[in-house]
Amino acid sequence: MSKVLGSAPYATVLNQDIYELSSTQKHRLGTRCVRGDRAFRYAKAIASFTRTSTLAYSYYHQDIAYAAIATASVVGDNKIYVTVGAADGIANDGVFAAHSLEGGSLVIFDASANENMYFGILDNNAAVSGGTMTITLDGELPLATVATTYHVEAIGSPYRVGVGNPGGLRYWAGLPMRMATTTNPYFWLQTWGPCWIAPQTSVGASANHGCVVARHDGSLDVQDTSGYSDAQIVGSVMSYSQAGGQGAPIIMLQIAP
Repeated sequence: MSKVLGSAPYATVLNQDIYELSSTQKHRLGTRCVRGDRAFRYAKAIASFTRTSTLAYSYYHQDIAYAAIATASVVGDNKIYVTVGAADGIANDGVFAAHSLEGGSLVIFDASANENMYFGILDNNAAVSGGTMTITLDGELPLATVATTYHVEAIGSPYRVGVGNPGGLRYWAGLPMRMATTTNPYFWLQTWGPCWIAPQTSVGASANHGCVVARHDGSLDVQDTSGYSDAQIVGSVMSYSQAGGQGAPIIMLQIAP
């Protein structure tokens, strides 16, 4: 699905460096680049960014919700055939553009045997509500038959992202390296390693306030803060000020290594 782009410190990443924007897609969404202790994922901005000081969130809801298998597949196949529901799709309107699920993930449910199967998504064709969509998997089916009694749930790439306030209901994918726009939407997110993200005043301000979570707006707070104790954990404080207070703490981001 995606690949790792190895990069020594100060080296330029092939086709698009981690600090560049692009109007055209140069890598698969989710392609991984490692630079020292930091890891990055190739991403696409769905709306123009207003800042790079907070985390970016996965923009879309679930793309397929418990859809039926339309045509059976057999062992060794790398494709499944799914009946599109009226509320499926990026806009939840029963419409799928070709390739829109690339870089996503799916689970196949076998209700009779309770043996679920998980795959990455390489590709899909265009389809509409009531029609059949072909999904190409990143591996071969291990079962003799994936029957029409089976069902599928799926999401597209989590690296289709936005910046702002998703109300605490979305996955935080990483820290934007640049102010991406709808004109130049392709860019890199940092997903692991030392970085700075806008903190609330309690982050790194006292002992045992090192574990940080993402707030509703993508800024950081300590895990035990009222209203955020169950929020997504995204890392730990790496440094305090000389006096032992907050200073401007560098964070060891820990979303995707």
